[in-house]
Amino acid sequence: MIEAVALGGLVLDLQVIRPNPRVEVDGCTLCEIDGEVLFRKADAATAAVDARIAAGDLVEEAVDDHDVRMHYSAGADLAEDVAESERSLAEEFVPIVRAIRGPLVMRERCRLRKLRVR
Repeated sequence: MIEAVALGGLVLDLQVIRPNPRVEVDGCTLCEIDGEVLFRKADAATAAVDARIAAGDLVEEAVDDHDVRMHYSAGADLAEDVAESERSLAEEFVPIVRAIRGPLVMRERCRLRKLRVR
């Protein structure tokens, strides 16, 4: 993972973190998107990076937890993106989200870590 980076070089680690992403319309939460499958993979990747930190191969210099918002012009676009991903909408919300003709947002939590190779 870090062998391609020179000693003293930087690695940026971007992770999705809990809670589940939310679908928002006009700033109000409509529903959540189940992200557990993706979280399990992210947990494994985080553990691998944490092991390299514990081994002294990497130094964690900064951590920033933040929201990432994906903007969609209509619900069908969001529903299609979710259907093609490792996430899922609860069955009862699929027709509701697909019926939205105006803009909506998927908001998810992410963590960016700045790491230095030792």
